[in-house]
Amino acid sequence: MRRARRGIAVSLLVPALGLAAVLRTVAADPPRPVPAAPSAPPPASAHFVDVTDAVGLDFRHVSSATSQKYLPETMGGGVALLDADGDGRLDLFFANGARIDDPMPPGRTAVKDSPRYWNRLYLQRPNGRFEDATEAAGLAGQGYSQGTAVGDYDGDGDDDLFVSGVFSNHLYRNEGRGRFTDVTAEAGLRSGPEDWSTSSAWFDADNDGDLDIVGIGYDTFSVIHVWWNDAILK
Repeated sequence: MRRARRGIAVSLLVPALGLAAVLRTVAADPPRPVPAAPSAPPPASAHFVDVTDAVGLDFRHVSSATSQKYLPETMGGGVALLDADGDGRLDLFFANGARIDDPMPPGRTAVKDSPRYWNRLYLQRPNGRFEDATEAAGLAGQGYSQGTAVGDYDGDGDDDLFVSGVFSNHLYRNEGRGRFTDVTAEAGLRSGPEDWSTSSAWFDADNDGDLDIVGIGYDTFSVIHVWWNDAILK
């Protein structure tokens, strides 16, 4: 019995010694550093500087505010980026208001009877400055202008302009080198006392490869109009 007990004691001692050796080995090894998680990239930052005056842009929108607070005078005008003169640089077009009488007599519409009401085209020069070329371009406009859309509707490679407004929609064909012609009547576009279009856009409504125009009507004076381009002017 005593021999058996010693055998059991020895057999129990051997595993205990092995466990102790393992524990010493683990304790001797320094802990391995956990790899740091990759840091997130810094957030993108942007900083803008107002260079309006420095580059020669002096446009001021004239709302022709009255004591009557007519709807058009509470709205701003549209703006478009286009290459008006085909030199590869983006130019700026601004839609402007018109004179509104206070009060406005029935049947009378707003008029651009002073240069302060003109729409404005600014051509970008090689030095990055802009030059007012409105009068030479033929884009002073008529009526109270509100929206504008750029598109090459006649496929000649030049940016043409559609200008929508209060009872006054106008299509200007780019003749090249920054000169435009009002072809509203020639193109069959309505422009009258039932057409108050604010926003407008070019798109191919009938999938024929020609750009068509949509004018978004405002209030009860007008509805949404889509004018199909039948390529008559090409």
